[in-house]
Amino acid sequence: MLKGSVRVSVVNFRAEWGDKQANLKKMAAYIEAAGDSDIVVFPEAALTGYDNIPGGPKSEKMQIRVAETIPGPSTDKVLELARDHDTTVVFGMFERDPDDPETVYNVAAIARPGGEVFAYRKIHLPDDEGEWATPGEKPLVFDTEWGPVGISICYDTYSFPELIRYSKGKGARLHINCTANFTELWDDVPFRAALEAHVLFNQLYIASAGLCGKGRHKIYIGGSSVIGTDEKSAKTIKYYAGLPFGEAGNEKEAMHTAELDLDAIEKRFRNTVFERNPYTGRPDFAPHIYARAYAEIAESEEWRRKKY
Repeated sequence: MLKGSVRVSVVNFRAEWGDKQANLKKMAAYIEAAGDSDIVVFPEAALTGYDNIPGGPKSEKMQIRVAETIPGPSTDKVLELARDHDTTVVFGMFERDPDDPETVYNVAAIARPGGEVFAYRKIHLPDDEGEWATPGEKPLVFDTEWGPVGISICYDTYSFPELIRYSKGKGARLHINCTANFTELWDDVPFRAALEAHVLFNQLYIASAGLCGKGRHKIYIGGSSVIGTDEKSAKTIKYYAGLPFGEAGNEKEAMHTAELDLDAIEKRFRNTVFERNPYTGRPDFAPHIYARAYAEIAESEEWRRKKY
């Protein structure tokens, strides 16, 4: 039987650029401070910082030089922390492909207290991220004692609602977002609106953890929070921990913790998007139809010209 309550901590984290040991030490302190949290979420690139220095040889980029395989030294260390504190730890890092050392992915690593390690490879790469990273090709929803949990990274989450809908379609009541939003993006990307819309449309909780403070040259805006619909109304957004993007105080380094009643999602709102519609005899969500429609686009000559 699935557990209905989960305690989640999300961390506004200032990463030391390129310094894995310093960042691991800092992560360990937060995991210790999280106490009896079931899940502790760190941001995208928490292990090293995110900033890319444009241009120059790919081999000399920080992201390439510090990348590790998974499992590897850093995930081994975090796995030890997860076991010691009986918690699931999610954190951003750069993964070196074990079969092709020149291929590196931007990933969210998941260390489970039972010894499992997973990695979600970011599918959508914004701006100059493609100078060093290779896109992933597979969504990830991982099993837990609270049921399936979905995960995506930054641009994945804000601009591609398909991934959150995929999580919900797989049965997730909680979706994790590891992110690294910097000040230059503030006027271009509706971070807050996107997260709140995902919550309303899909009726799940989102736990989002962001980098904060100064990186190598960018300023990160934090924004760590745990969001869901209100206990009294499935049409009202509630911040169970943290503050919305852009509100004073949510740019500072801190950890925010929430106790979530996952069972309450079904209790307060049973819609026919994902539940059986009594008039049609099936859920309104129709992935078989969307799969055919997307295949039509992917196989079209126009799309092939764009792709290749």
